[in-house]
Amino acid sequence: MSTVWILTGMTGAGKTTALTVLQQHRVDYVDNLPVDLVEGFVALPRNATAVAVIDARQGTALRRFEGGAGARVVFLDARDDVLVRRLAESTRPHPIADKGRGQDAVDAERRLLVPLRAAADVIIDTSDLSPEQLHQRVADTILARRPEAGTRLACTISSFGYKFGPQIEADWVFDSRVIPNPFWEPELRPLTGLDRPVRDWVLKQPEAKYLLEHVDVLITWAAERCIDRDRTYMHVAFGCTGGRHRSVVLAEALAERLRPHGIETTVRHRDVDRPDPR
Repeated sequence: MSTVWILTGMTGAGKTTALTVLQQHRVDYVDNLPVDLVEGFVALPRNATAVAVIDARQGTALRRFEGGAGARVVFLDARDDVLVRRLAESTRPHPIADKGRGQDAVDAERRLLVPLRAAADVIIDTSDLSPEQLHQRVADTILARRPEAGTRLACTISSFGYKFGPQIEADWVFDSRVIPNPFWEPELRPLTGLDRPVRDWVLKQPEAKYLLEHVDVLITWAAERCIDRDRTYMHVAFGCTGGRHRSVVLAEALAERLRPHGIETTVRHRDVDRPDPR
């Protein structure tokens, strides 16, 4: 069965780069598809993946957007400061330039795109991605991101550091800073949550056991609700201070717990390789 995607997101978040990926892989797409034609586009007979781009160029017509009509929605986003910088460097006019420039334009566009972001199955934060990394994320999402045969839900589980900004891609975010920090153990400080000594130390903490057990129950329950509503993707994130220890351990541990439930898991660590200035 073919998959239809709606590609959307903020101006400056990388839609042009995403379209380059689609062109390279010869994916059929329609740029700036009117909202009123979404249902008809999704219903067309096809045997390959197709994409419709819908964004702020349609202005207030976006208020009529009522979901993907059976299509999956991928929303490209970035931090406001990144978007403002990219807009300043761009020679292309902003689609709602009449609302102002810089932060004013970003704020107005965010309000306009609320229905599309709310409908998103996948959100990609491009703030710190290189063009090559964004190419790969788009390809992984649109060209290959579908549950394997026999699985019921595809779930991305990620870790991040709050000091480097929130994980805006996630549907569920859990704060693991309530757990004692292995950073203050001299022998563990240079390691990460991918190393066995850190993993063992974190998972021995009563707070970690309690948090992991309750997140497991909650996310398993949420996964069932997603399946009931025909959602096939979910993103769960754990945050800690630097994104190198506690959040990494919990992300890996939750993935191990979810797989026996028929949930296809992909684990991604956003900040594990960043040096900690402390």
